[in-house]
Amino acid sequence: MQHALQTPQRVEYRNFNLCPHCELLGRDPLLVRMSEGTPMISRSDGKSFHIVLADRPLPYPAERQSARTSNLSLYFWYCSGDRKDAVRSSLVLVPAEMSREGKIYPEIEYVADLLSEKLLQRRELAVLYNFQGNFLHELSY
Repeated sequence: MQHALQTPQRVEYRNFNLCPHCELLGRDPLLVRMSEGTPMISRSDGKSFHIVLADRPLPYPAERQSARTSNLSLYFWYCSGDRKDAVRSSLVLVPAEMSREGKIYPEIEYVADLLSEKLLQRRELAVLYNFQGNFLHELSY
C-alpha cells in the first residue's frame, strides 16, 4: 500500500516515551503500554492530546486465532483535553495483508497520523474504525 503521507502540521511530537501533553498538565509523562516490545508509535501536539499504540497488532476477531483472519486490530489509548481521568481507547481494524507485506509499522504510523488529525479537529475519537485505502471509516458496534 502506498500513501501520500502528510503528517499533520500541528503535531510536533512523534514516537516519544515521555509525553509533553501530560507534562504540561502536571501528570506523570511516562507512557505505559501493554506490549513494551512493540515499536513506540505515539503522537501529540504538546498541548491538547496524546495518542499511543497500546498493544501489538492482533488478529481480529481474536476468537479465530486458529484460522487465518482477514483483519488485524490496532489498539490505541488517547487522552484529549485537560481532564486527568480522560484516558480513552479506540480500535482500528486494518487488512491482515498489511502484516504479510512486512511493512505494517509504517502503515500503523499512517493510521496514527490520521487519528491525530481527527483529535485535532474533534478532540475525541470513535470507539471503532475500519482502515480501508487511505481512510478511516467510523463503524458502529
